Amino acid sequence: MEKLIYRSGAAAFVLCVSVSASELGQVAPLSDLQWDSVQSQVNLLDKVAYFPSLLPVIMKHRDSIGLSYRQTRSFRLWRKEIYQKMVDLMNEIILRRIELSKSSLDTRLTGEQILEQQRDIFELQAEVLRLRLSCRQIIVSTFSLEQWDNLGFVLEEYPKLAGLLDL
Repeated sequence: MEKLIYRSGAAAFVLCVSVSASELGQVAPLSDLQWDSVQSQVNLLDKVAYFPSLLPVIMKHRDSIGLSYRQTRSFRLWRKEIYQKMVDLMNEIILRRIELSKSSLDTRLTGEQILEQQRDIFELQAEVLRLRLSCRQIIVSTFSLEQWDNLGFVLEEYPKLAGLLDL
């Protein structure tokens, strides 16, 4: 029974993330309510990616942060071009982790075969990180000191993100 719940939960998570990712591919700007939905689903993905997802927070608070039209356009373009790839990779990581868990008790597999599965997962995680770093680059290369200060203030509203700018 516990196995069935675990598998159903993983399948529901993959389906939920895939559906929401299609919304992010739309050309039209997302509303604040849509960004809230994205943020809640991205929080689930963060458990897979090990790198904070700031884009939903930045876009929801773009006025408070003081984003320019050019910056907003850059983030929307990134979302349109990259986000679906990132979600697809994260879903693949989830599926591969499930397979790795099953493999761990499969007596037909060698330790080296199981390690190879783990290496494949690490490579997928590295690819996700490369995609996320491309979003980070937009932030790092375009934010003014005032925008950094404003972002720090906004992040204090998010317990999981608060303190990220404490250097």
